Amino acid sequence: MVEISYPEPPEFVAQGDRVLVVGVATGKIKATNRAFEDHFVIDITIRNSKLTKIREYIDTQALARASEIDASPRP
Repeated sequence: MVEISYPEPPEFVAQGDRVLVVGVATGKIKATNRAFEDHFVIDITIRNSKLTKIREYIDTQALARASEIDASPRP
């Protein structure tokens, strides 16, 4: 499970039939209690008033680091 928030409104960039949503999400992975900051871009294409494609680009490395469980033994 992930807790997530969007501390700032995203930026919207529109040109032709495409809209890019650029933003930052912050949160934590509940299993590890580690925080992350995820910079993302969502690429949306609309043709003939219909949504035809959505692609999301996220910082998977930030989420992977926050998901890591410390493997070092406890004293």
